[in-house]
Amino acid sequence: MRKIGLLFTLMATVLVVGCTQNGSITSTTSYLKVIEKQHSSNYKEAWIMAYNPSTSKEKDVIKIIVKDPMVWNLIEKDKEYFSSYSKKGENPWVLGQISYPGDGKALR
Repeated sequence: MRKIGLLFTLMATVLVVGCTQNGSITSTTSYLKVIEKQHSSNYKEAWIMAYNPSTSKEKDVIKIIVKDPMVWNLIEKDKEYFSSYSKKGENPWVLGQISYPGDGKALR
């Protein structure tokens, strides 16, 4: 159990930066605590407002775009998740994967 906790801690602090022709891509894997869910007035864009509860306080909230409406519908406010998200250059963060911590039955 301690090995799994250590693995998640290491993964939560991993920051991978790569270069592309159009700017850098930043990818992060961490725990997230969702504090808000919102969408545009025309429902074409949806996002969550969240922070990493293991390394920051609620004041370090980031906006993460959720492209799949079904995923956005399943995310719950005030819940913690294990997730990966990325951004290209100055564009907003975009959700890659999200799951409950320790959910071994989740598809990856």
